[in-house]
Amino acid sequence: MNKTWPIVLGLLTSVAAMVAGLLTGTDTLEQWQLAARWTARASFPLFLIPFIASALVRLYPTGWTRALMRNRRWWGLGFAAAFGMHLACLLVNQWLRDNFPPTGPGDPGFYLYLLLLAMVLTSTDTARKRMGRWWKVLHRTGMWGFWVVFVISDYLAVIHGEWPAQSPLTDPYFVVGIAAALSKLAAWRRAKRRRGRLS
Repeated sequence: MNKTWPIVLGLLTSVAAMVAGLLTGTDTLEQWQLAARWTARASFPLFLIPFIASALVRLYPTGWTRALMRNRRWWGLGFAAAFGMHLACLLVNQWLRDNFPPTGPGDPGFYLYLLLLAMVLTSTDTARKRMGRWWKVLHRTGMWGFWVVFVISDYLAVIHGEWPAQSPLTDPYFVVGIAAALSKLAAWRRAKRRRGRLS
């Protein structure tokens, strides 16, 4: 199977979310608002795969976790494709609100999109070799940055009544996001203990 299929999946998922938003909204502004919101939500599962791949292979070294780890780059690019569609919907929504461009150097989201672009441009073996340890710094910063944005966004959406969940603890996206972070912490602690036994 072609390794690039996660990119196609990311595009198809985000397009489906965009179409659902456009078909559900009652007017043009609400349609693009829902399209932006739902494409962000649709991209979250694609984000989780590269985010927890290394943790899963440390905690559960099986064939499928190793396969996820081998293809983590392509899952990351699939997420980037989906989130790029979210950005397009967000730009249209903000243009309809006469707030274009919606971000700038004073907006934290501006730097998050720059991080995503940098991660995409450096998603090659050549870039990883040339950047050395800075490659890990860039990609780790970007992944945790997106994790913070997703988890905080889900938390705020719930407490502001934008989702049917009664509390963040009953919102699947929030709970899964916290569980993903805890799995990475557990994997880090296991690796630290293993290094301690070998030293």
